Amino acid sequence: MLAEPVQNSVLERKVMVFLLKGGGAARRIPGSRLIILLLMAAPVAGVLVGCSKPDQSNASNAAANMTVPMRMPPAIVASHTYRCVGGEVLYVDFLADETSINVKRGPTGRSLRLTAPAQGLAYVGDGMNLTLDGKDIKLDEAKKPSRMCKRA
Repeated sequence: MLAEPVQNSVLERKVMVFLLKGGGAARRIPGSRLIILLLMAAPVAGVLVGCSKPDQSNASNAAANMTVPMRMPPAIVASHTYRCVGGEVLYVDFLADETSINVKRGPTGRSLRLTAPAQGLAYVGDGMNLTLDGKDIKLDEAKKPSRMCKRA
């Protein structure tokens, strides 16, 4: 006598799923075909999700979060105080690029960036020329006489 084979797999079982149609009538789909339909529908659903319009608030947040990389200013390698003829005091920071300095007229004053075209030449910027001469500087400004300043 032959025994009937035992069916263990879900795909092999005759599982019926009922789906309602527009008119209310039911249609029976075997479980194996339902799995095939779901496997075919998954990629289509993934494509359709990618086709949705982006949220405007997310687009504006993304634009606000995109930043341009900032270039850091050169480091200060030395700071000196100079006393000029007439009593004026200058605070000069020498920068690591060796062609830039920051000049302030007081300890908390506004800093003015002067640059030189090459190392060893006069620093120029915003109506001020500053030339190094050893430990002293020569300061030339528009509408003011030239003056010498000694490092304190």
